[in-house]
Amino acid sequence: MSTEITTYVRASLAEKRDYVQTIAQAGDLLPKGLWHNVRNPETKMMEQRPSPGKVMLVVETGLMLGVHPMAALQGIDVIEGHPTIKPALMSALLRQAGHSLRIRQTGSVRGGDLAVTTTLIRKDDPEFPYEYTWTPQDAVDAGLLDSYVPDAEGVWRPRARSKDGKPLPWELFTARLCRWRSLSDAASAGGEDVLMGLHYTAEELGATVDSEGSVVEAAPTEASAPARAWLDEIAAATTHEQVEAVLDEARVSDGLTDALRTAAMTRHGMLGAPTAEPAEAAVEPVPEVDPELVVVTPPTGETTPVSSPELSDDDWFAQAEADSARYGGQP
Repeated sequence: MSTEITTYVRASLAEKRDYVQTIAQAGDLLPKGLWHNVRNPETKMMEQRPSPGKVMLVVETGLMLGVHPMAALQGIDVIEGHPTIKPALMSALLRQAGHSLRIRQTGSVRGGDLAVTTTLIRKDDPEFPYEYTWTPQDAVDAGLLDSYVPDAEGVWRPRARSKDGKPLPWELFTARLCRWRSLSDAASAGGEDVLMGLHYTAEELGATVDSEGSVVEAAPTEASAPARAWLDEIAAATTHEQVEAVLDEARVSDGLTDALRTAAMTRHGMLGAPTAEPAEAAVEPVPEVDPELVVVTPPTGETTPVSSPELSDDDWFAQAEADSARYGGQP
């Protein structure tokens, strides 16, 4: 174990965290397999950035295999949470452990007779070699090549295309990828103690790789939950509050788009203006009115007291005397 690895082993968790966070700032210098989707707190949009967690996983995996952190970053990819080893590092680890590794290629892709054979001979059991062969037809059987047939001139043409018709690595680097597959099969069978079970390449786990086995495009995530149908939820909202609740959830989950904002405005318009519940009319107490006095309001706005009902002279004097006696005065 090198001095650099020993130093990393003895580092505290906080020191390791600072180490990998510093490495993660390298940006485009890091393999794409070490990137992940992260939400920008300012724009609320998803972005691709190097993942300190994946960097830590790769460095720790390299430590398990006995390689320097920088060698681990160049030779190990993370596909769907699983560390994978590039063929070059796989070959180096097997030979470093003292095992013999032989790769023999015969024929050619264009001739239709290509065959790549890898033979692994363990130092502790040299009489039992592990030998595995891959051909373009094996790639067809595995679904890696769409077809492998001769053209009108008798030249064999491997074909593997993307949905938009672009050539994929198995078409462009057929012989090289056959070599890596045969190596991986041999390592899986005879070198698991060296590779600690990490005998898969990124390409075997569904990633698109280049001729050296480096990840060009990660494998699609089949287990990820589908995006919510925000537009449908807005259309189904029956109140203004429900529309705003959907917008709040969409903003946190996937970020707002012009389409969502437009849909929300349209739905608000269809729901109409919010209607306020009619308030109960205040009931004012009716003041008690002296039945002997009625106030009427003439058109001029002045108030004039009048007697009601109309009294005769005798009744009037009788009422006056009664009032005088009541208030202690004279009629």
